Amino acid sequence: MLLLVCAQSARAQTRVSLSAPAPTLSAPVLVSPQAAAPALTLSPLAAPSLAAPSAAVLAPAPLALTPIAAAAVVPVEPAKPDVVAAKAQVRAIADAPDAEALWTGAVPAEKARALLSRSHWETTKFFFGSRSELLRSMVRQQQAETAGKDRAVRDLEGMWLDWRTKAYSGQVRTAGFQVADRATIRREAVKLWDRYFPKDGEARAAFLSYLDRVDRVVPLERPSYYRKKAFGVFYELPTVAPAELAPRMNAMLTEEHLAKISEHRATRQQIVLDAFREGTLRSIADVNKDLPRGKRVIALVLLGSYSIAQSGPTSDIDYQLVTEDGGTAAIKPFADALARNWTENRLKDIEGFASTLPPSPEVVRESFPEGYLVISPDSAAVAALSKSSFAPAQATSWSRLRGRAFGAFWKAWVWSYFRIADLREALKK
Repeated sequence: MLLLVCAQSARAQTRVSLSAPAPTLSAPVLVSPQAAAPALTLSPLAAPSLAAPSAAVLAPAPLALTPIAAAAVVPVEPAKPDVVAAKAQVRAIADAPDAEALWTGAVPAEKARALLSRSHWETTKFFFGSRSELLRSMVRQQQAETAGKDRAVRDLEGMWLDWRTKAYSGQVRTAGFQVADRATIRREAVKLWDRYFPKDGEARAAFLSYLDRVDRVVPLERPSYYRKKAFGVFYELPTVAPAELAPRMNAMLTEEHLAKISEHRATRQQIVLDAFREGTLRSIADVNKDLPRGKRVIALVLLGSYSIAQSGPTSDIDYQLVTEDGGTAAIKPFADALARNWTENRLKDIEGFASTLPPSPEVVRESFPEGYLVISPDSAAVAALSKSSFAPAQATSWSRLRGRAFGAFWKAWVWSYFRIADLREALKK
């Protein structure tokens, strides 16, 4: 039964790397329809409140990181004439009559589920194949580079296996294995530290202090990002000298870092989002010209920090397409078109899923519990596919038990993958 759960989903992505030129700040443009952005306020004790985001436009959203220095105001350069013309063209695309309407209604639920299962199988192969091989390569490289050196973690393979497989809920979603609740994530992080890192009181105290800072700055609606930050220590520090642990952790998520995040959200976040939206709308129009009816792109689902106004200076872009048939014919043409059309304020790292979603509100809303933003030239598609709240599921005794069982199975799989790969290498010699 557990194997069946594991085989239902994982996240497979096709990375499209775009070089990042020096950003040109231009006046943001709002693409209709318009609505209010999520307003998030974080404090050490209060949970952030999340208003319903616009499905097509996200206006600037102030975020208070407490305590934090006031963000500097960066002047915005006026838009160039060619940029103004491009923005006008995008507005025309967004406001065009629905003669070429993309949203013609949801596909039958049974068909939508079948298409989703097919996508989940592709992502499963990625997590249980390519990702396992990537993890093994990283472990072997670190072992070779630090052989004979005094490093913080002696058992690198054991730590990396736990790092990859701990603190999940046992459920699967389109975006990958769903992580556990925050309390479980923190508890697993401390266990990981105590098992693999030196018995050093100062270093352990610095680690717990770092987790307190993570508690303070990560929105409650983003447990996957909470795990990423909490487990980030294990990604960065296993090969450093033990004496460096406490200073390195004390230098992570400092007030200076928080001030830079606040400044980014006040001055850059909306500009990047507007530029991405413009490139997306133009790319959908370009791709659909060459695709037959039944295979066209209906919408793009933007995921991650930019979708809920919680980005930082190093945030990237994650997205998945919704197509009329749930097929993959549009994935590469769209990625190529986005590389051409997103020429202003673009980011370096863009990750598009190697699968698409069918036009099913139920499937889209269920697939992304942590927040998303729908971008489409068809307002009907935006309205149909969006949702207004992204509250994380409450943890239960069953969900925690299921998560531990899932993690144990995944760890056993990856360990077996390592041993089979070792045997193959030995037989080749």
